Amino acid sequence: MMVFEQRRSSLARACAKRGWRGAVLAHPANWHYFTGVRLEAGERLACLVVMEDGTAHAVAHEMFAPWVERMGVPFELWRDGEDAHARLANRLRSGGTVGVDGGLPAHHLLPLMRLAKDCAFELADAAIADLRLRKDHREIELLREASRRADQVIDLVRAHIRPGVTELELADELARLWREAGSPGMSFPPIVAAGEGGAEPHHEPGQRAIAPGDAVIVDTGGFCEGYVSDITRTFIVGEPKAELVPVYEAVLQANLAAIAAVRPGVKFSEIDRAARRVIEEAGFGAYFTHRTGHGVGLDVHEPPYVDAGNDSVVEPGMAFSIEPGIYLPGKFGVRIEDLVIATEDGALVLNQAPKRLEDVILTA
Repeated sequence: MMVFEQRRSSLARACAKRGWRGAVLAHPANWHYFTGVRLEAGERLACLVVMEDGTAHAVAHEMFAPWVERMGVPFELWRDGEDAHARLANRLRSGGTVGVDGGLPAHHLLPLMRLAKDCAFELADAAIADLRLRKDHREIELLREASRRADQVIDLVRAHIRPGVTELELADELARLWREAGSPGMSFPPIVAAGEGGAEPHHEPGQRAIAPGDAVIVDTGGFCEGYVSDITRTFIVGEPKAELVPVYEAVLQANLAAIAAVRPGVKFSEIDRAARRVIEEAGFGAYFTHRTGHGVGLDVHEPPYVDAGNDSVVEPGMAFSIEPGIYLPGKFGVRIEDLVIATEDGALVLNQAPKRLEDVILTA
């Protein structure tokens, strides 16, 4: 439990630096980061309160007793019919400014604000993100294992990508493969997009059957002890159409250029620019419609974000995706995604699944 005590102490120092009396945390990933236990409380009030002196206290519904008992912090449980917001407000009765993470929904925050009249509330997400941005050795180990499992799943799913199989059937197969790989589930609903569906970056799998000549985007991820993976490969069923080849090569070269740009001190906007420049020079700039990447850790999308507006710089230990794409409306899409860890020497690429054009062409 020592690592979690140290993390709470770091949060306490961050609170003191900002003039906060403490922080109220409700996001499941923050529960995990600061206690080692991920609590998904749904609509019920559940918060971890960390004060500026480093003390911590959990408030949760009694049905979550088995979870909070494992956290190693004092706690109190409420039951149906009791005023849970009053319990939490009582913890903050001394007033002052308190940080609150974005996991506390309005239907809890607003009653808390009414009851804790002497308190001011500020969003704590930036302060917490600053603590979670740089992964320690153990976190990196877990991210590497999660990505090893992702490579395994991508390798195994290839055999199921064939004409006649629907996107939904392939998504179901991914769920099975993740269970066999040792993941308790998928870190997000998988994206399986065949043919024209691939032109939608966040296409939801449907009843469309894969056809010969289709480009099939598979974007999937799982877990290792709460830490996520996220990988995308675009497979081609049979001989690729002439129009598809330059698109695929542009995305692959953009992926490689962005990875090569990763090093300490480089702005995330510059990494985004490295990928975007390749795609623009290939003539497809208008069809790269999203950021180049996002951070990963206990959440599948977290800071840092690899986009044109992020001028913060890379530091060793940061983990994020590199995932350029080209999406041609009504035709097809191509996306290639790898996770990387920034090191003193550049990018440690966590995914080793093949991605050259010749490696992703499948026999129809």
